[in-house]
Amino acid sequence: MKILSIETSGMISSCSVMEDGKIIGEFNINQKRTHSETLVPMIKELLDKLGLSTNEIDLYAVGKGPGSFTGLRIGMTVAKTLAMVFDKDIIGVSTLKSIARGVYSPKKIVSIIDARGGRVYYGIYQWKDKKLEEIESEDLIYFEDLVEKLKMTNEKYLFVGDVDDFLDDITELGYEYIENLNTNIASNISKIAYENKDEAKKDYLDLKPEYIRKSQAQRDLENKNV
Repeated sequence: MKILSIETSGMISSCSVMEDGKIIGEFNINQKRTHSETLVPMIKELLDKLGLSTNEIDLYAVGKGPGSFTGLRIGMTVAKTLAMVFDKDIIGVSTLKSIARGVYSPKKIVSIIDARGGRVYYGIYQWKDKKLEEIESEDLIYFEDLVEKLKMTNEKYLFVGDVDDFLDDITELGYEYIENLNTNIASNISKIAYENKDEAKKDYLDLKPEYIRKSQAQRDLENKNV
């Protein structure tokens, strides 16, 4: 089985190809150019270098969020278009779980994405029987409230993701963290997609980004109508 994965939820444009459970190629670009400029040419070049055509891909996987609203829409549109044109299965993968999938620890893993204004998207995961499981539903929360919530559990946690702006709080509480690790990349999407390939289907119309919160444009519109 060959899986082409796409991740555009943050600053990184990323695509990877997995064959029978092994990553055989991956491109990651972290620069100011938009995903709409880099993603499709990057996918084409990756497939060319691997000697593959899009029709040889068995499953398309895409990061479904949370993250950048614009980035998620671009990645989702490209993945859904490819899957629809070539009549292949597609699967959406949580960005937060993808970030957590990049590390292994016996501790509970707190994956966070900076949502600005002191808030973070977060999910909590734990490795059980060699599989990463979600142990708390993903949500949007003020970081200080998340800290208070975790303190009540008296458990050990490992923070991954956008930790840089929250290092003081994390270290004061004695939690561990992985700093400056770009783990929201397509190879992690591929790994999760492969583990859950039986859930993939041709749901081009049903698959949508999971924003967790409304976009700024939606909130502005609602405020005007109040």
